[in-house]
Formats: sequence, C-alpha cells, structure tokens
Amino acid sequence: MPDAQARSQSLPARPRVLILANRGKEHVPQALRGFEPWLNERAEIVAQVDTAEVSREMVETLPAADLALVFGGDGTFLSQARATIDLDVPLLGINFGKLGFLAEFTIDSVKAHWDAVIGGQCRTSERVVLDVQVYPAGSPEWGDNAAPMPDAVFQAVAMNDAVVTAGPPYRMVEIELAIEPKLSHTSATRFAGDGVIISTPSGSTAYNMAAGGPIVSPGVDALTVTPICPQSLAFRPIVLSAAYEVWLALHTVNTGTTLVIDGQESFHLEAGQQVLVTRHANTVRLIHNPDYSYWTMLAHKMHWAARPRRD
Repeated sequence: MPDAQARSQSLPARPRVLILANRGKEHVPQALRGFEPWLNERAEIVAQVDTAEVSREMVETLPAADLALVFGGDGTFLSQARATIDLDVPLLGINFGKLGFLAEFTIDSVKAHWDAVIGGQCRTSERVVLDVQVYPAGSPEWGDNAAPMPDAVFQAVAMNDAVVTAGPPYRMVEIELAIEPKLSHTSATRFAGDGVIISTPSGSTAYNMAAGGPIVSPGVDALTVTPICPQSLAFRPIVLSAAYEVWLALHTVNTGTTLVIDGQESFHLEAGQQVLVTRHANTVRLIHNPDYSYWTMLAHKMHWAARPRRD
C-alpha cells in the first residue's frame, strides 16, 4: 500500500472537476454560487450533483474527472467515498459540518492552495476500504471451499467501519469470530456482548476509539477488531493485517440486531447468518490541507493527548 502521506500526482493545468454537494447542508448552496465563478476560471466543471442522488450505480454515468470536490461534513465525505470507490478519482473535502476530520478544507483554503492541489504539492493518503457481505443461515461455515457459497443477502463497502450491534431488546448477543479460517480451519473465539466493530485505520478515530479501540495511523495496512462491552475481562481490541478475511457468525441475536456501515447504512441480522469482512480492491484517495498533518489534526480536532484543564 502506498505511503499514506505521499505526494499527490499533478493534475492538468485546467483539471476536470466533479462537484458533489450536500445541498441539504446549511450554507452549501449559497457557498457554491459564490465559488463557481472562481472555479470556472481555473477548471472544467464536468458535473455538479446533489449528494442525495449519488450511488455507486449512478456515478458510472458521470463524465470522467481528475478531481472530486465534496461539499459537506465528514458524514457526507464518507457517503461519497463509498459511492465513488470505483472511479479512482481523488477526493477533496470542503467542510460544512462540525469536526472536519476528513473534510479538511474551507473554500478559502481551497483558493489559497489551489496551485498546490493541481501541482501535486499537497499530501495525499490512500485509505483502506472494507467489503462487507452477509450470507444466509445454512451457508458453508467460513466459506468452505469444498461447498459453493450462496449469493450474499447484503453487500456494502465501508470507509470507516462495519459494526454488529445487539439492538433491542438489548440483551447480549453471541458471536463467533474467525480470522483467516481457511488457514487455521477453526474460529478464533466465541463471545457474548453488545456487538463488535471492524474498523479501518480511517475509522479507528470513530466508534472504535469511543469503544476503547486503538488509534491506527492511516498508513498502516490493517483492520481493528474491537468488541463492544464483551462479557470478558480478557477480550481486548486487536489489530490485524487488512489482507486477512474476518468472519462473524451470529449464534444468538435480538430482534433488533443490526449490521451498520459507517453509521449510515444498516441491515437486519438473523441467527445463523455469517458476515464476511475483507479489504476492498480499491482505496479512497484523499487530498490533504497543507496547513495540517494527520497528527496536528488529531491533536487539534480530537484533543489527542491534551493535558487536563486547570480552571
């Protein structure tokens, strides 16, 4: 996997730009009206799409682009990263949300750094993305090669995480976890708790961190497995190679047990189903604001390693 803080490739002097705008966000429509004349002098806007209309199928109909500008917050950025994963186009996020951990730019900083953006002088990162599939009850255990697997009943990609959550009536669920079972020919463990989080390095600062999981540098080709309130003092979060297959078999569930993708998509799970999480073939390419590094962003916006306040 390329260095997470590598230099981006230079773009054409007048790049083809795709605008993905969350028009439901306050101030986005007005900001776009003011920004478009400036951008038109420096780039060819090949399409401007409301993010509410964007899907993986829909983006296949869009014109080719050298750069995608995403107007919205981090949630908007996540949804657009999933939708455009097969386009192989770098994303630059312009923040109209709260945190701005993925959407690092403002319109003013885009203008200030435009020459660096198209000249390949901004840092970029390539982020691991997850493929997530759910197989019906009765499927061969861990995708045993000796028997054909049925079609998945649900498929999705995730930039941050895939979470199995217990759901109402909020009794503990029982899950069997297998890591590379085709090599080990067995599962790793079976546990009870409120669920489990499989996250990418990008998602390590999201639900994973809140649940006590580790912060993982975006340059690490890895996944984390973090249990949610396990009935065990010994089940600690683990970091593993992103090349591994991770399987979850649902043994005991609630009526509301759910698979949640990036906190935005969901699928109801039933006992006997298996969830397979693997690394997607493509990565998401982010263009970063040169005013920050990942570590300054972590300290400034997530208050990483902040000292106690003395009031």
